[in-house]
Amino acid sequence: MMKPLSLLPLALATLIAASCAGNQVAALREENETLKAENRKLSLALKEYVEQVDVIYKMPRAPKVVAQPPVLFTDMLLCYGGSPGRGELNVWDAGRFAPSVSWTDSKGGEHWLFDGFLAIEPRLYGRSGEPENVALAGEDLGGMAMSGHKEHWQELIDFWMTPGNGFYALEEAVAKAAGRLGNPPYKRKVVMNLPDAILHEYFEDLDSRTDYWGSLDGRELDFASPADRAAACKWYIDTMNARFREAGFKYIDLIGYYVHSEEIPTPTRGWRWGWKRLDQYLPAVSDYLHSQGQYLTWIPYREAASYDRTEELGIDYTWMQPNYYWEGDRYPWEPSMKMITDNGISMEFEFDDRLLGSSRPTREQRRRFHLYMDYAKSTGLYGKRSLTYFQDHDTIRRLALSQDPEDAQLREEFFAFVSGNPLRKKVIK
Repeated sequence: MMKPLSLLPLALATLIAASCAGNQVAALREENETLKAENRKLSLALKEYVEQVDVIYKMPRAPKVVAQPPVLFTDMLLCYGGSPGRGELNVWDAGRFAPSVSWTDSKGGEHWLFDGFLAIEPRLYGRSGEPENVALAGEDLGGMAMSGHKEHWQELIDFWMTPGNGFYALEEAVAKAAGRLGNPPYKRKVVMNLPDAILHEYFEDLDSRTDYWGSLDGRELDFASPADRAAACKWYIDTMNARFREAGFKYIDLIGYYVHSEEIPTPTRGWRWGWKRLDQYLPAVSDYLHSQGQYLTWIPYREAASYDRTEELGIDYTWMQPNYYWEGDRYPWEPSMKMITDNGISMEFEFDDRLLGSSRPTREQRRRFHLYMDYAKSTGLYGKRSLTYFQDHDTIRRLALSQDPEDAQLREEFFAFVSGNPLRKKVIK
């Protein structure tokens, strides 16, 4: 009969314990190697499957026959605002809007300029309260900022619906221009940013809670449920629509909402479907907007997941980013425009303050920017489908006010391109 371990000599007991521990370590290592081998097999199988899907996806296809949305506007400018951290650029008063509402050509003639405005904000940063930073779009702010709660969604509405700022200021700017030009031929259209109903309270942390957003009708919503995510969006739409109606604007009309995430992944395409799962609730949001006579809009980056299946998601207006202004020939024009035209969508213009002045870098950025106008015309998008315009910071106002001769030349060409868009003759009034 073996003696109890406590009665054995200390050296022998230590030897036996070490031997047992060594056997356990060896067993764990063997189990780990087995799991690693299985994981490699699964990874290879998944890689092979994704590659097969990718091959099928990239096979030549005939252009889609896609029903185009109604022509409610032709040229929509992106206007970023809502975050205190933007400083003076977080003020959208009538003076800031004015240069994008109308412009005066070199002969002294004044013309209407942009006829659409997208109020957009992916984050609330630099807030005075806690938390200082809040994400309104999945993965924004590095994915570790707290996802927006109900009160933060309300903050964005309050920003754009405060008298003297936001949509009130746009109404004032259009009214002042109308005093000089006469009433615009149709109302200026606005689209409001729709925050992502981010699945977890911290996008990157799948262990963080899903019931963080807040309550409706006395019940805490749980974003693990696609129906609850859609319900939060419906609350936001109802709240914003009510505020807009109460304002009684004469010159501007709220026609829809904007999906901020620049890709909508699927289980086999795109980035982090398990973190986002936007496709599980956006169709319900689209259906609700349609019941209100409004539309869902989206601006994906070049070849982003779901750019070619927007009709399945209920997205009405899509403008893809060519990304040429930023990346140059890394993203050549011909494939980009083929993706756009073959899928019945349109394009976003991209530019920033490097467009201004007479420096060598400016000349390269201007060369790239001019190609947007060239390709919009040569592919038939110009005059046929609406366009959107991304500006970094305050480029349109700076271009409008610049005294630089080269800026003046660009202003004449670019602003005439916008205000003279042939599609304006087809806008539904």
